[in-house]
Amino acid sequence: MSAQDGRVQRHDEEEDFSTAGIAESPNAWKAVWQNNKGMFLILLSEIAGSSMDAIVRFLQQGGHGMHPFQVIFARMGITFILSTIYMWWTNVPDFPLGAPSVRGLLILRALFGFGGLFCLYYSVHYLPLAEATVFRFLVPIVTAFACSVLLGTSFTRKELLAGLVALVGVIFIAHPSSIFGSVDDNIDTNQAGAVDDVTPAQRLVAIAVSIAGIFGASGAYTTIRIIGGRAHALLSVNYFAMLGTAGSALALLAIPGIGFSMPHGAREWGLLVFLGVLGFVLQFLLTAGLQLDKSSKATSMLYSQIVFALLFDWAIWGVLPGAWSLFGGGIVIASTLWVALQKTGPVAKSPAKDVAVDEESALLGSSRVEGGEQVFERRASISA
Repeated sequence: MSAQDGRVQRHDEEEDFSTAGIAESPNAWKAVWQNNKGMFLILLSEIAGSSMDAIVRFLQQGGHGMHPFQVIFARMGITFILSTIYMWWTNVPDFPLGAPSVRGLLILRALFGFGGLFCLYYSVHYLPLAEATVFRFLVPIVTAFACSVLLGTSFTRKELLAGLVALVGVIFIAHPSSIFGSVDDNIDTNQAGAVDDVTPAQRLVAIAVSIAGIFGASGAYTTIRIIGGRAHALLSVNYFAMLGTAGSALALLAIPGIGFSMPHGAREWGLLVFLGVLGFVLQFLLTAGLQLDKSSKATSMLYSQIVFALLFDWAIWGVLPGAWSLFGGGIVIASTLWVALQKTGPVAKSPAKDVAVDEESALLGSSRVEGGEQVFERRASISA
């Protein structure tokens, strides 16, 4: 057979495939994105969250040093403006204050959230980002226990065991001298914007504040569970942002010795604005990702935040947690990840009208059917 005949035959075969409806294979990268879109959006949200923590630490340590209340004011103020515009543009039901029956709960959620956020921003001033991030992995277990007491949801022995093991991990992170002896774990670098010396007392206070922040975040998430579908998710976010803005402004004006200091230079102005924008981006990406994929594979991406925190600690400040802290952090992450990836029952069908979720309520649990009744399964929740 001549070369020309071969070309004609191949052309005829291509036409046969075309007429048979066999299309060319899709781009491999595009297929991976389409099949794992929710997971990738959650991963991007964790990058945004870790970037926010790094900006917060830099603003408090670099230059003239900003007070945590001023950083909260900037972040929450911009998030409030953006979320308000978004809710107005999309005609969110009961905008802007929500239904009268849940306004008190929304305020309570905002108060808990504000307390948890302040504790987080205070702790990152004295702790490496990775250590401060690890404490947030305790929030789901505390919230699960609170929901079991207040709402009657299940709290299994496995969750109790994981909580006790995680507390052991916290002890290793704190490594008090009364148990571990003298351990040199101070943050001591010569890079710009780093803490030159953190005393053991300051470190222990920061850890105590981090633990208090766990209860603040858990209180916020438990309140969100009580609210349920009676308020749009963005209303919860907006109450949090509004109270955070007003509360931090009042603290800056009323507490002696703090005051409001103007940012120094274009860099600090830019970081403050970027911080607020990232806060809204975090909410948007995480909510979108969880709406697309609520599987364990997707929610496990939340644990990637500790990796990004370690990278920021090393790249910006040239520090990493000590051996005891890394060991304790590994215990906390392993115990909470073990609970988060437990096999659940069949997922209940969604109601006819979808209820919007936010980063907190979506991570706290998805519903499943057990014994003819709808109960809730806890999931890992990190962001305040």
